[in-house]
Amino acid sequence: MGSVRRSPRTGRWEARYRDPLGSQRTATFDRKADAVAYLASTETDKRRGEWFEPEAARITLAQWHDRWWPTIENSDRAANTVVQYEGILRLHVLAHLGTRTMASLRRIDLEEWLAILRENGLGQSGTRTARTLLGMMLSSAVESRVIRTNPLAGVKLPRRGATRAKEALTVHQVEALAAEAGEYRELVLLLAYCGLRPNEAFALRRRHRDDFGQLVVEEGLVEVRGRLVATDGKTHQARVVPLPRFVADEVDRLLERRPADPEALIFVTPQGRPIGLRNFRRRLDAAAAAAGLPVWFTPYILRHTCASLMAQKGIPVTTAAAIMGHDPAMFLRVYAHLYPGDLRGAAAVLDAARTTEMATPRGADAVQTLRAENRSQPATP
Repeated sequence: MGSVRRSPRTGRWEARYRDPLGSQRTATFDRKADAVAYLASTETDKRRGEWFEPEAARITLAQWHDRWWPTIENSDRAANTVVQYEGILRLHVLAHLGTRTMASLRRIDLEEWLAILRENGLGQSGTRTARTLLGMMLSSAVESRVIRTNPLAGVKLPRRGATRAKEALTVHQVEALAAEAGEYRELVLLLAYCGLRPNEAFALRRRHRDDFGQLVVEEGLVEVRGRLVATDGKTHQARVVPLPRFVADEVDRLLERRPADPEALIFVTPQGRPIGLRNFRRRLDAAAAAAGLPVWFTPYILRHTCASLMAQKGIPVTTAAAIMGHDPAMFLRVYAHLYPGDLRGAAAVLDAARTTEMATPRGADAVQTLRAENRSQPATP
């Protein structure tokens, strides 16, 4: 049990107790009644296992981030994912909430924060990631007994409105871009007709071009704080991508100018160095302007173009998803607008199946037989 006494030095009342770890603690009050009430509450919390260090109430979100962040940096997440998380936390979480103590955060504070992100123009994906990261931080604080509850629990993002369909280029636009891309011509064709992510193409090596007209995609090359770092790819799994014959010919001619080393990169800068996304985009923006492409063009539009071309030619969703390194469900969420004909066709098939079955006498006979059998069955006790 603790004790309450009046300090001979200050004249204030002290509630003295030992925390669950055995350390002596003291809380001071102007009134004896407040000290008694605090001590009683503290002893109750200790018995229930609900005691929290008083210092925890003063920990700000930024201070907790500094302690929690190394668990993300040292995880097995891809390097580009860690960089993305770092930027979102800095710009959209800590910039708004970093100075707040975690104990002071309430549900309404976080609902207002999400509204501010939307008003500032942050997209649905960025907002969702910001909410997820803050939730991870607060959950860690709860599990570490720094705060009692997670105020973000149950706070949902507003339902999305209709999203703009992914843009895609026509074949003529792709060819015009490739013609203006200079030393990156082959890379443009590969991205547009094979659906690779740019960082996956940057990491391709001679050994990834097999003898069966395919590429083995097993890693990516991403920029992390100004350095190019190899990662094991977005899905952490290798996949095989078939090459259209004309793309295979372009790649093979390019390999004739590359070193014979199996580890030699297929695509490099004019200076022979690995390609980074920022420099590639700068070069591609100039080529896109020269080719007269729309203002919404980005390197990733080439990937969407590949998905669009496969949909137009009737490639099944599962096959297209495998080529592009997507889970089929995720692929369909992103590219469902490319398959409206398939959906209408499925409905037409079901309609025809019912019409055919109902028009067949055997179908009616089967129904009558089933009814007769049901009537003949003894009642179940």
